[in-house]
Amino acid sequence: MKIGIAGGREEADYLIGLLMKDKHRLIVINDDRTYCEHLAAEYDKISVVYGNPGSEEVLSDAGIRGADVMIALSGKDADNLEICQMAKQMFSVRKTVCMVKNPGNVEIFKELGIDQVISPVHILAQYLTQSS
Repeated sequence: MKIGIAGGREEADYLIGLLMKDKHRLIVINDDRTYCEHLAAEYDKISVVYGNPGSEEVLSDAGIRGADVMIALSGKDADNLEICQMAKQMFSVRKTVCMVKNPGNVEIFKELGIDQVISPVHILAQYLTQSS
């Protein structure tokens, strides 16, 4: 599969390692130049693009058009929504996945067309309410 990963640090590193084992084609976009240099040195078989993943030009230059999945791991919920919506609407990415900090955004983002919205706090709350 062709997978875009936008933003993130530890989360991105973990996903890259996991997805490389299954030989997926990865495009990693990050706005931290030093982190991009680290990724390029660490992983020789991925495409690493330095730039704002919320920019149409950066997404286009990264080559995400027609990707199977775009994963948004930015620290800001609104940025992740923007990245996923652009990926789906402008670049025909099949599935979008984003992390959110605010658990209240889970259902809203799903209603706005994001395929999978993940909130660690929301998952924890569900676990706690189901296990009692």
